[in-house]
Amino acid sequence: MSHPHLQSLLDQFDPTLEIEQSLTPPGSWYVDPEFFEFERRQVFQRCWIAAGRTDQVQLPGDYFTGDLVGNPYVVVRGDEQTLYGHHNVCRHKGAVVASQEDESRHRCDHFQCPYHGWEYRLDGSLKKAPLLGPQASFRPERNGLSPLSVDTWGPLVFVDLDGSLAGTHNPRNLQDDVSPLATPLEELGFSKLRFYKRLTYDMACNWKVFVDNSLDGGYHVKYAHAGLAQGLEMDEFETHIFNRSSLQVCRTTGGDSRLGERVMYAYLFPNLFINRYGNVMDVNIVLPLAVDRCRVIFDFYFDVENLDAWDAKQAMRKSVNASHGIQQEDVEICESAQRGMQSMAWKAGRYSSILEKAVHAFHGLLWRQLSGVAD
Repeated sequence: MSHPHLQSLLDQFDPTLEIEQSLTPPGSWYVDPEFFEFERRQVFQRCWIAAGRTDQVQLPGDYFTGDLVGNPYVVVRGDEQTLYGHHNVCRHKGAVVASQEDESRHRCDHFQCPYHGWEYRLDGSLKKAPLLGPQASFRPERNGLSPLSVDTWGPLVFVDLDGSLAGTHNPRNLQDDVSPLATPLEELGFSKLRFYKRLTYDMACNWKVFVDNSLDGGYHVKYAHAGLAQGLEMDEFETHIFNRSSLQVCRTTGGDSRLGERVMYAYLFPNLFINRYGNVMDVNIVLPLAVDRCRVIFDFYFDVENLDAWDAKQAMRKSVNASHGIQQEDVEICESAQRGMQSMAWKAGRYSSILEKAVHAFHGLLWRQLSGVAD
């Protein structure tokens, strides 16, 4: 690496140490703006990133938009059911082309830039450049929306910002990444559950604080989520580590019917959590906004035949409200951790060798991704 400062920060964590000997990454990984920009380039622009849902793009012309670490994108279903991903940036003056004001389904037969009216087909090719006039060496076929890679897994849509734009294919196959999680989740109806509602939380913490918190093997549950802890057999929390993912499983006490017989928390590097319990699945997508801010999207799915039935609506509303209460507790503790990490007194911590195996594995994988040696 040609950047001494970033290399010095990476050198402060040793991924080869066993969890019993290892210190956590230093606080600088969570508060240094240059390190955040490093992650932005090396992680979120070079990995498969969960971006949306397949129910948002069911029919030709259906699309959704997003912004990933400063890169606006649009995913659209083409005329022949092909799914396309484009950088949502006009090739004329750089304006954002497609807009989306809410989470309802959006549909069009082409995209038109609101700035100067350039038009693009659903496949991203340039359809019209009004009043452009004579141009030297202008080739319409080379001035469509810049493509990005897109793929799906179950009800989820993923994008890879770097692969297509660089003229290369992402050497990492999404299906390989998700394969350790596919069977246990499909056994619980992963691809068949029905989307109900989205909640969004803007949090005053680094994105990794939320990830660390969610991967700690239930360590914080007894102290931060007293109500949830009563429903879980905390002594039976199991953690399974895979190449780019992990799975946490815990049997329930039976005291909370909403949780069912066991809960399952799946994680896919770098920003996706899939939580399965009872007849509920909530999917969490973590989006970095700044070194000390992130946005976490919660998409709730249910195993019900009729989402509009009165009793189903009542049960779903009650379940989502319970999840919202737990998330509010997580917001409070994560923001507290971020404030503490900004202190001159904080250097690095230790892992619970009993519970925090998934956190340790996440930090090692992040180190490898940043160092350019990810598997």
